Amino acid sequence: MIAMSVYEPSPKHCEPITAEKPGTKCPAWSVPTAQQLLNQSVQAGGKRVATYRGVAFVAKVTNAEKDVWHGYPEAWDQIDMATKLSWQREGRVTKRQLRRWATRDQINGLWRDDNDG
Repeated sequence: MIAMSVYEPSPKHCEPITAEKPGTKCPAWSVPTAQQLLNQSVQAGGKRVATYRGVAFVAKVTNAEKDVWHGYPEAWDQIDMATKLSWQREGRVTKRQLRRWATRDQINGLWRDDNDG
């Protein structure tokens, strides 16, 4: 049986967020979706990348020995062009989504808005 990479959320972004343990709270939908994203991700240097709802997500190793990863949304301007073009050809992302979520400020706004409701 092939070992499978495992997603594990960062405690910095899980409940409860406090003054002693600050961080941006992950939306409720993100934790159950994260393992699926990791499973669908492609290697890009030392990280893995995936897309969901037009947003790019990056996973980085938390524990290499156990193949445990954590992830976060990333601006499209930080994702390599070959991946973006490939996913656009496959219909996994649109030009509009690439523009809408192009920068860190846009992604931060998405995460804040997603946590409000």
